[in-house]
Amino acid sequence: MKRMFSFLALIAFFSAAVFAQTYNIGDKGPAGGIIFFDKGEISDGWRYLEAAPAETEFRAPCGTYDQNVPGTNTGVGFGKRNTTILLAKLKELGETDCAAQLCDSLSHGGFNDWFLPSRDELNLMYKNLRENNLGNFKTEVDRANNTHTYLSSSKTNRNTWGQIFSTGLQSLYKNGAYTVRAIRAF
Repeated sequence: MKRMFSFLALIAFFSAAVFAQTYNIGDKGPAGGIIFFDKGEISDGWRYLEAAPAETEFRAPCGTYDQNVPGTNTGVGFGKRNTTILLAKLKELGETDCAAQLCDSLSHGGFNDWFLPSRDELNLMYKNLRENNLGNFKTEVDRANNTHTYLSSSKTNRNTWGQIFSTGLQSLYKNGAYTVRAIRAF
């Protein structure tokens, strides 16, 4: 019994050491991405948001075109939940290779808990990383291909929120392929 207690104490010590790691905005995260948000303390199982590295970016449609998807939210801390809601709707519609699905299936840096950011999480990526020339985000204006527009997981009235990373403008989009950068919370 004493050995078991020592073993559990050792696990608790190492767990505390892992969570004691602190990060600043712009630091490399545990999955090899970039920290873009710190809410100051662990709550709801996470404290930091990490953007995946630029080499993991892809272009994809938001899917659920012209569909109302109730329950998504624009706020910080809702991207993971939004992604789960979108995954269910995409499955129901039989759609594949959409932004939420590709974020959900991303495995990078030894982690597979990536998701599509909410509108406000996407805006934090813009403000805390892009505006400080961090993260190698696409900013060249290519209106025909929307390569400088990043998708979020937030939907409003059959449209999906996105953000133009050359200007910071947030807008609603209906269809087409856009740039996607997955994030994770820890």
